[in-house]
Amino acid sequence: MAYATVDQLAAALRVTAAPANTPALQACLDAAASEIDHAVDRLETNPIPTGDALAQRVNVLRGVEWWKSNDAAFGVIGFDQTGALQAPRDGFARHERTLIPLKEQFGVA
Repeated sequence: MAYATVDQLAAALRVTAAPANTPALQACLDAAASEIDHAVDRLETNPIPTGDALAQRVNVLRGVEWWKSNDAAFGVIGFDQTGALQAPRDGFARHERTLIPLKEQFGVA
């Protein structure tokens, strides 16, 4: 379950949520929420509280990245004025660091 709404993601993208794009917006939020759930590794008996601001913000930020990933399918974003720009390579790692306060289980290395 996503931690943010389609309207929040649409606002961050500066687009209007409409029936035509709602499924794609929701898919981006759901993908980001799956990454969040994996990163925080919480027990099923102690889920992230509904409305948690940190989870919500990361859900929106990563949802934006998922939405825009189609424009950088091969890791490069092309612009006429700047030439080809390489997309960040750390994937979800920076968001994982942001989510540490919500992390419940830490593995032993």
